[in-house]
Amino acid sequence: MTTDQAKQLAENALSALIETLEKGQSEALRNYLAAMGRFRSYSFRNCLLIASQMPDASRVAGFQTWLRLRRHVRKGEKGTVILAPMVGRKRVDEDDLGDTDETRVFGFRAAHVFDISQTDGEPLAEFAETKGDPQDFTERLILVQRQR
Repeated sequence: MTTDQAKQLAENALSALIETLEKGQSEALRNYLAAMGRFRSYSFRNCLLIASQMPDASRVAGFQTWLRLRRHVRKGEKGTVILAPMVGRKRVDEDDLGDTDETRVFGFRAAHVFDISQTDGEPLAEFAETKGDPQDFTERLILVQRQR
């Protein structure tokens, strides 16, 4: 998929959201807001793209990121298209103060991400859970919190 096709897909998803909201249906907005909650590091446009292509996605990452996490994308899986920024450095000459590098976005390109359901491999680390009776530790935590 080309960058222009990905941009058009994002525009279509936004138009569909607007249409459903104008009809008084807020379910689509709730779905997009839930996607934004799951993918906090992604832009609104990329959240729209992910939610419109794979509504059940829970954790997405690029191919190489899954490999670093010791997981691999199953053969034949189709990626979800997002718009990834193309970042470059531009050398700026300052008056007798030396050279500095300035980072800026030159544009966007179509990139593919995959959901965890499309991968196999080692399980991801999970948050620790506490179990058992807290006894009097709850009161201690409240006291510590008040002292701050």
